[in-house]
Amino acid sequence: MKYLLFLAIKSQGKKARGFTLIELLIVVILLGVLAAISLPSLFGQVAKGRQAEARAALGLINRAQQGYRYEKGTFATLSELSLEAASISLTFYNISEVGTRDAFGAAYRANAVTEFDDDIKNYAGAAGQTAAGAYTGIVCEDETPLEDNVSTSNSAGVLACVDGIEIN
Repeated sequence: MKYLLFLAIKSQGKKARGFTLIELLIVVILLGVLAAISLPSLFGQVAKGRQAEARAALGLINRAQQGYRYEKGTFATLSELSLEAASISLTFYNISEVGTRDAFGAAYRANAVTEFDDDIKNYAGAAGQTAAGAYTGIVCEDETPLEDNVSTSNSAGVLACVDGIEIN
Protein backbone atom coordinates (compact mmCIF):
# COMPACT_ATOMS: atom_id res chain seq x y z
CA MET A 1 0.00 0.00 0.00
CA LYS A 2 2.83 2.39 0.79
CA TYR A 3 4.24 1.68 -2.66
CA LEU A 4 0.98 2.67 -4.40
CA LEU A 5 0.76 5.84 -2.35
CA PHE A 6 4.38 6.60 -3.26
CA LEU A 7 3.64 6.16 -6.99
CA ALA A 8 0.54 8.38 -6.77
CA ILE A 9 2.47 11.21 -5.10
CA LYS A 10 5.39 10.80 -7.50
CA SER A 11 3.14 10.95 -10.59
CA GLN A 12 1.56 14.21 -9.42
CA GLY A 13 4.99 15.88 -9.46
CA LYS A 14 5.62 14.88 -13.08
CA LYS A 15 2.63 16.55 -14.68
CA ALA A 16 2.73 16.45 -18.46
CA ARG A 17 3.89 19.78 -19.85
CA GLY A 18 2.78 21.02 -23.28
CA PHE A 19 -0.19 22.40 -25.15
CA THR A 20 -3.49 20.70 -25.57
CA LEU A 21 -5.03 20.21 -28.97
CA ILE A 22 -7.64 22.88 -28.27
CA GLU A 23 -4.99 25.46 -27.36
CA LEU A 24 -3.10 24.76 -30.58
CA LEU A 25 -6.32 24.98 -32.60
CA ILE A 26 -7.13 28.40 -31.12
CA VAL A 27 -3.67 29.71 -32.00
CA VAL A 28 -3.97 28.46 -35.59
CA ILE A 29 -7.41 30.08 -35.95
CA LEU A 30 -6.10 33.41 -34.60
CA LEU A 31 -3.17 33.35 -37.03
CA GLY A 32 -5.56 32.65 -39.89
CA VAL A 33 -7.76 35.60 -38.95
CA LEU A 34 -4.74 37.93 -38.73
CA ALA A 35 -3.49 36.76 -42.13
CA ALA A 36 -6.93 37.27 -43.69
CA ILE A 37 -7.01 40.83 -42.38
CA SER A 38 -3.48 41.82 -43.39
CA LEU A 39 -3.04 40.22 -46.85
CA PRO A 40 -5.36 42.58 -48.79
CA SER A 41 -3.48 45.54 -47.36
CA LEU A 42 -0.16 43.99 -48.39
CA PHE A 43 -1.33 43.45 -51.97
CA GLY A 44 -2.53 47.06 -52.13
CA GLN A 45 0.90 48.29 -51.08
CA VAL A 46 2.57 46.22 -53.81
CA ALA A 47 0.32 47.84 -56.44
CA LYS A 48 1.07 51.32 -55.06
CA GLY A 49 4.78 50.63 -55.31
CA ARG A 50 4.45 49.57 -58.94
CA GLN A 51 2.36 52.64 -59.75
CA ALA A 52 5.01 54.92 -58.24
CA GLU A 53 7.20 53.98 -61.21
CA ALA A 54 4.78 55.65 -63.66
CA ARG A 55 4.24 58.72 -61.48
CA ALA A 56 7.98 59.28 -61.15
CA ALA A 57 8.60 58.79 -64.88
CA LEU A 58 5.83 61.19 -65.92
CA GLY A 59 7.05 63.77 -63.40
CA LEU A 60 10.56 63.47 -64.85
CA ILE A 61 9.24 63.93 -68.38
CA ASN A 62 7.20 66.99 -67.29
CA ARG A 63 10.29 68.65 -65.83
CA ALA A 64 12.41 67.74 -68.85
CA GLN A 65 9.76 69.14 -71.21
CA GLN A 66 9.63 72.43 -69.33
CA GLY A 67 13.42 72.75 -69.46
CA TYR A 68 13.48 71.90 -73.16
CA ARG A 69 10.75 74.48 -73.85
CA TYR A 70 12.69 77.10 -71.94
CA GLU A 71 15.89 76.45 -73.90
CA LYS A 72 14.57 75.68 -77.40
CA GLY A 73 11.27 77.57 -77.53
CA THR A 74 9.22 74.46 -78.36
CA PHE A 75 8.17 71.25 -76.69
CA ALA A 76 10.03 68.04 -77.53
CA THR A 77 9.11 64.57 -78.58
CA LEU A 78 10.20 61.91 -76.12
CA SER A 79 13.13 61.00 -78.35
CA GLU A 80 14.31 64.64 -78.52
CA LEU A 81 14.65 65.10 -74.78
CA SER A 82 18.32 65.37 -73.91
CA LEU A 83 17.85 63.86 -70.46
CA GLU A 84 17.49 60.19 -69.82
CA ALA A 85 13.75 60.75 -69.88
CA ALA A 86 13.74 59.63 -73.51
CA SER A 87 15.20 56.25 -72.60
CA ILE A 88 13.56 55.54 -69.27
CA SER A 89 13.72 51.85 -68.48
CA LEU A 90 10.43 50.85 -66.89
CA THR A 91 9.39 47.43 -65.64
CA PHE A 92 5.64 47.81 -65.28
CA TYR A 93 4.75 50.55 -67.81
CA ASN A 94 5.21 51.60 -71.43
CA ILE A 95 5.34 55.34 -72.12
CA SER A 96 4.04 56.74 -75.40
CA GLU A 97 3.31 60.16 -76.84
CA VAL A 98 -0.30 61.22 -77.31
CA GLY A 99 -1.19 63.49 -80.21
CA THR A 100 1.24 66.02 -81.58
CA ARG A 101 3.15 68.58 -79.63
CA ASP A 102 2.49 72.24 -80.27
CA ALA A 103 3.47 75.64 -78.91
CA PHE A 104 1.25 75.12 -75.88
CA GLY A 105 2.34 71.64 -74.78
CA ALA A 106 2.97 67.95 -75.22
CA ALA A 107 1.12 64.94 -73.79
CA TYR A 108 2.02 61.31 -73.06
CA ARG A 109 0.61 58.18 -71.43
CA ALA A 110 1.99 55.45 -69.20
CA ASN A 111 0.11 52.23 -69.94
CA ALA A 112 0.59 49.15 -67.79
CA VAL A 113 2.31 46.27 -69.58
CA THR A 114 0.03 43.37 -70.45
CA GLU A 115 0.96 41.21 -67.45
CA PHE A 116 -0.16 43.93 -65.00
CA ASP A 117 -2.94 45.56 -67.04
CA ASP A 118 -5.73 44.61 -64.63
CA ASP A 119 -3.64 45.07 -61.46
CA ILE A 120 -2.26 48.61 -61.69
CA LYS A 121 -3.65 51.95 -62.89
CA ASN A 122 -2.73 53.73 -66.12
CA TYR A 123 -1.47 57.32 -66.10
CA ALA A 124 -1.37 60.33 -68.41
CA GLY A 125 0.84 63.37 -68.22
CA ALA A 126 1.32 66.66 -70.02
CA ALA A 127 3.53 69.71 -69.90
CA GLY A 128 2.39 73.09 -71.15
CA GLN A 129 2.94 76.82 -71.21
CA THR A 130 0.13 79.34 -70.95
CA ALA A 131 -0.13 82.45 -73.11
CA ALA A 132 1.07 84.43 -70.07
CA GLY A 133 4.28 82.35 -70.06
CA ALA A 134 3.62 80.20 -67.00
CA TYR A 135 4.84 76.61 -67.24
CA THR A 136 2.38 73.93 -66.22
CA GLY A 137 2.58 70.20 -65.70
CA ILE A 138 0.01 67.59 -64.81
CA VAL A 139 -0.10 63.87 -64.01
CA CYS A 140 -3.45 62.05 -64.00
CA GLU A 141 -4.34 58.51 -62.97
CA ASP A 142 -7.20 56.21 -63.91
CA GLU A 143 -9.82 55.80 -61.23
CA THR A 144 -9.48 51.99 -61.20
CA PRO A 145 -7.02 49.50 -62.72
CA LEU A 146 -9.74 48.18 -65.04
CA GLU A 147 -10.22 51.54 -66.80
CA ASP A 148 -7.96 52.51 -69.69
CA ASN A 149 -9.32 55.93 -70.57
CA VAL A 150 -7.29 58.51 -68.65
CA SER A 151 -6.02 61.43 -70.71
CA THR A 152 -5.20 65.11 -70.47
CA SER A 153 -6.61 68.18 -72.18
CA ASN A 154 -4.67 71.27 -73.13
CA SER A 155 -6.45 74.54 -73.76
CA ALA A 156 -3.81 77.17 -74.56
CA GLY A 157 -1.45 75.73 -71.95
CA VAL A 158 -4.10 75.22 -69.26
CA LEU A 159 -3.97 71.50 -68.48
CA ALA A 160 -6.71 69.28 -67.06
CA CYS A 161 -7.43 65.60 -66.51
CA VAL A 162 -10.03 63.85 -68.65
CA ASP A 163 -11.60 60.68 -67.21
CA GLY A 164 -9.07 60.52 -64.42
CA ILE A 165 -7.87 62.00 -61.15
CA GLU A 166 -5.21 64.71 -60.94
CA ILE A 167 -2.47 63.56 -58.58
CA ASN A 168 0.01 66.43 -58.59
